[in-house]
Amino acid sequence: MAKESMGMSFEGFEAVADLFGVLADSSRLMILYLLKKGPAFVSEVVQKTGLKQSNASKHLAVLYDAGLLGRERLGNQIRYFVADELVFELCTLVCGKLHRDATAHAHVLKKVAG
Repeated sequence: MAKESMGMSFEGFEAVADLFGVLADSSRLMILYLLKKGPAFVSEVVQKTGLKQSNASKHLAVLYDAGLLGRERLGNQIRYFVADELVFELCTLVCGKLHRDATAHAHVLKKVAG
């Protein structure tokens, strides 16, 4: 298939792959779902996720650089918040697919066992 007929440039596909790469980490997904409930300081993210401070900060920076999080400085602390709710629509689609796959697999196993 020619590049022109795909409707997106190679660079566009790279940008999509980069975003999926950001979302391909369970710690980052956990942080996103924590922040879905509301903004949180780094110390709160550490406490509620069980991640080490340096690890949480690294993941928050990756999510921020990807445009998924925003942040604001309050004194000497930084509070993070979800900047793009679209990420949760994507997660809902993926979760729905995983649920359908598990249901189909369970149905097959039931037939085999029965």
